[in-house]
Amino acid sequence: MAKQRIFDWKILSADGRHVKSSSGLGFDADAAIARAPRCDIVILCAGLNFADAYDASVFAWLRRIYSEGCVLGAVSTAVFFLAKARLLEGRRCAVHWESLASFRSEFPNCLATDDIFAIDGRFLTSSGGTVTLDMMLYLISAVEGRELAALISDQFNHARIRRQDDVQRMSPEDRFGIRNTKLAFVVRRMEASLGDPVEISDLADSVALSLRQLERLFHANLGKSPTNFYIELRMTRARELLVYTELAIGEIAEICGYRSASHFGRSYRTRFRESPAATRKAEKRREETIA
Repeated sequence: MAKQRIFDWKILSADGRHVKSSSGLGFDADAAIARAPRCDIVILCAGLNFADAYDASVFAWLRRIYSEGCVLGAVSTAVFFLAKARLLEGRRCAVHWESLASFRSEFPNCLATDDIFAIDGRFLTSSGGTVTLDMMLYLISAVEGRELAALISDQFNHARIRRQDDVQRMSPEDRFGIRNTKLAFVVRRMEASLGDPVEISDLADSVALSLRQLERLFHANLGKSPTNFYIELRMTRARELLVYTELAIGEIAEICGYRSASHFGRSYRTRFRESPAATRKAEKRREETIA
């Protein structure tokens, strides 16, 4: 479509050896980072249990190539590597909604956003998934023009190149099949306040309903009470953090609105019939089986 070669690309790994994704898909590396040719752009990819791959030599390499003028990109949890390398302080960066709370907790000096992708100077960060296509189309548009980016987008049956500030998640209306605007508003408030839960009576007041009316609305549309729905949101978030991050269980408890790890543990066991530690161990075993 471009009628000329615009990009050359290579797969690099820390040591030049074969690498495997968290899904079990393997890739042969073209070179180790120490022997990599000079690159104009380097894009990092990471998935589950990314902290297991932290490597001081990789962080040093990232700092060096950035100082030499390289553009650095990160897809999904790879943004943690740029932050760990102390490259994103004071920079806007896009973080997947599942990882946003833990990222902000670990790197408070980075300007983490829930935009689908972010461009800040020579840093490109994608929140992951199909968003990476939008970020790369943005890059192609910047390098070669919007017309080529549009042709490539059409080739992928990608009907619209999304803006950086598009939302990551589906709305509560779509995810839960909600058609009542007051109920949708309350669910949004619940999701936005998992770490500092709002009293159910205050949620009812915020949409000019009595507590009883709000409870009826939840039961009619979601089949459960507001309290149980709120707890399920917090427990689901906790399970995601246990599986996808290395945060301590006490930190996860705090992020999910529990003032003590023991209270969190009891609530978690009631919901999932196992302890938080058991969930994390099971995920580690699964990862080892894939590897």
